[in-house]
Amino acid sequence: MIRDWPLLGRAEELRVITDATRGDGHRTRGIVLTGAAGVGKTSLARAAVAACGRPPEHIRWITGTASARDVPLAAFADIAVDFGPDPLRRSREVIDTLVGDSTGNDVILGVDDAHLLDDLSAFTVHQLVTRRLATVILTVRSRERPPDAIAAIWQQKHLECLELQPLSLPEMTALVEQVLAGPVHSRCAQQLWQFTQGNVLYLRHLLDSEIGAGRLHLNSGAGGGVWLWDGQPQLSPTLTELIESRIASTTQPVREVVDALAVTEPLDIAILTTVTSADAVAQAHALGLLRLDTADGPARLAHPMLGEVRRTNSLRMRRLRGRIAAALATTKSTDPRDLVRRAVLTADSDLPADPTLFGAATWAAMQLLDLRLAETLAQRAEASGSGIQAKIAQVMALTWQERGHDAERVLAELAEQAPGPLRAHVAMLRALNFAGILGQIARAERELDEFMAADDADTQVLAAAVRALIEAARGHAAAAADRAADILTATPDSNLARMLATFALISALRDLGRVDEIEAAAQAGYALAEAANEVSHLRVPLYFLHAYAYRPAGELAQSDTAIARIRQDTLDIPFEGSWHVAESWRAYMAGLSAMNRGDLPEAQRLCQESLVDAGSDHSGRPRKRFARLWLATVTAMAGRGADARREFEPTMHWDTDPDAVGWIGESSLAQAWMCAAEGAVSQAISILHDAATREADLGRHAWEVLLLQTATQFGDRTAAPRLTELTHLVQGPRAAVAAGHAGALAADDGNGLLVAATGYEQFGDRIAAADAAAQAAAVHHRNGKRGSALTAAATAQRLAAECGGADTPALRAGTLPLPITGRQREIIELAAQGLSNKQIADRLTMSVRSVEGHLFRASQRLGVNGRDGLIAMVHPPDASDRNDAGYDLPISPR
Repeated sequence: MIRDWPLLGRAEELRVITDATRGDGHRTRGIVLTGAAGVGKTSLARAAVAACGRPPEHIRWITGTASARDVPLAAFADIAVDFGPDPLRRSREVIDTLVGDSTGNDVILGVDDAHLLDDLSAFTVHQLVTRRLATVILTVRSRERPPDAIAAIWQQKHLECLELQPLSLPEMTALVEQVLAGPVHSRCAQQLWQFTQGNVLYLRHLLDSEIGAGRLHLNSGAGGGVWLWDGQPQLSPTLTELIESRIASTTQPVREVVDALAVTEPLDIAILTTVTSADAVAQAHALGLLRLDTADGPARLAHPMLGEVRRTNSLRMRRLRGRIAAALATTKSTDPRDLVRRAVLTADSDLPADPTLFGAATWAAMQLLDLRLAETLAQRAEASGSGIQAKIAQVMALTWQERGHDAERVLAELAEQAPGPLRAHVAMLRALNFAGILGQIARAERELDEFMAADDADTQVLAAAVRALIEAARGHAAAAADRAADILTATPDSNLARMLATFALISALRDLGRVDEIEAAAQAGYALAEAANEVSHLRVPLYFLHAYAYRPAGELAQSDTAIARIRQDTLDIPFEGSWHVAESWRAYMAGLSAMNRGDLPEAQRLCQESLVDAGSDHSGRPRKRFARLWLATVTAMAGRGADARREFEPTMHWDTDPDAVGWIGESSLAQAWMCAAEGAVSQAISILHDAATREADLGRHAWEVLLLQTATQFGDRTAAPRLTELTHLVQGPRAAVAAGHAGALAADDGNGLLVAATGYEQFGDRIAAADAAAQAAAVHHRNGKRGSALTAAATAQRLAAECGGADTPALRAGTLPLPITGRQREIIELAAQGLSNKQIADRLTMSVRSVEGHLFRASQRLGVNGRDGLIAMVHPPDASDRNDAGYDLPISPR
């Protein structure tokens, strides 16, 4: 049982109540709080009473109850001493007892559930208010009829009436995180809010039961713990009783309306009235048990928990599902949502299995992005007689869930079963899974070489598209672009081949730096996904490839526009599984945007959530790899080298095909940032130059630009000539700004470095902007330009703060300039990590004697003795390593 529940999200309401209870001498002090059951009226009222600051003897509480509503003065039973026949006298004696010798407004009376007061108690409260004998705070449940005397209190303007709304999603998330003392996965928070609708009482009972059952638990995965919920509650008896009380007094026909919507929602009014009755639907709506989006639109339950408490009688519900499925079949709807809903209802009803329905619904579920449901429906189709075609659909659902190993198990079975031409199609699917999901390039090519039939045009074009993807994965961007362009120019009949070729083309254009061609390729892919149902589900990876394509070239505004597209496309996801898939991709892509723009706390949170979404098994390998690398990168950008290494190291042990190099650029960046955060800046620069050379050999010039830019951020002064050449090869703003940055650093041009900082900030790379400004501060400081140095340092510190606490080598050197060399600072940084002189020498490939010499000369320059003194100069103590909520976040710049 969670005992301590803070009052969060009600600051504005508490202020209004406090103002109302102070009064101004010309009006009655007090307020009426209205709202739905469980919205938090009582808690807020008690907090308001406590805030009034009255002594305990001047505070009284009464509560209305249904059982005592016919008993006169029942609410004041502990105060009333005279039970004679004169009700006015009895009321007056209660008032006298309450008020006593006080000066009226010294007494405060809290009245909970005032709508349940008996008439005489209500009259007494009315007298206390209208005669201004006490400050009165009342709570009244919405949609209930209170006694006339209570209603008159606000209807006649004696007291203000404040209607409490349920907590918003941000308010509820803050409350849950406070109660659980830790961060909550954003999807978990969204689920809790959708399920409770911000009702605090329901939330409290739900958390108690779900934590006790282990369904709401703390996941200690990547980057620290986060609370997760599986979204499948089992309501406690207490919560069930609370919910059932809303429908306990309704008629059987009304309960049947609730049952129909508990089975599936939303339901078109015509379907709902078919399986129930128009009168019952109207009555349920009047009672507030269902809501309509429009007058004749689909109906939904007023609260999700109403459905939960009604899903109990399995036999009755199976029959009801069958009736609704039959009614849906008569509509002849072509909406994929209706098709999927009908299949799901049929599968768990008293109707016979329908393999044709299940097969069609499988592809409709994929179109709606509910790949897990598509997998389930494909299994249903196979079990009911659809055979190999159902298994192929299942493979597609598994593949695009990034569950490559599961897909391969099914594909291996199919390879044994599939006859003739179908075996070639299975080979193409295996190759796609090997290359696109499992990263096993050589196995993909072997599968294509061995089993593709030369005389099968359909599978040959698919194989060509997969080979284009293989070229992109190998880093052969120019060859991939040519192959993909040839396929798309030929406009094959296979929509899957066209979509895969689009994937390969966008990836290749990204690597080549031909960003001006990306938008047209992506738009053609979106048009294809919209027109062809069999590839509609592939619009999600297309969103990612489109957004990611702009990263190395620095077109971050276009990247964010592509990311916004998935948000818009998935605003009204009809099924829970679809929503989970969409939300997972949204978080993943939002993490990319946050990293690109240097929003370090947000990027860290979103990457952690992406890793949690991907699970701890073999699924989600491509997204898991990138999310892990991004998390390591942003953690290192915050100066937390040890934490960055913890996130990076798992990627070094994953099985990888040496031919697959598509992710090597990100891996090199993450590794370099990690080394730099640990203090090994020269090692980081060496990693970046080696990676840039490899990218140059492959012709992936956009990545070469980003790698050399990062080396320049770390203080490398050699990149200007090559970056200048790359401005003629790579489109987008990054190349020109990076070339200017490298040239200014090599020339010790402080003003030029500030120009570069402005350029980076303009296209959105705030980390690079902060580093360039910090380097400008250091240059101006060395050149004796104190005013310019202070201005540049202020710019760097502003940008670092906007990034949520960036802590990079350039920021440390620029905001704390010291008369030591870069090598001396690097050695001191490594010493601060706890490395011995021998370990430092091994890390930097130098002799122990050289390390000792650098430390000695640095001590002389700074006028300090020993390693501790040097470390204190380079790393002044900073206790501000936690944010206001108490969670670990990137630290402030030192």
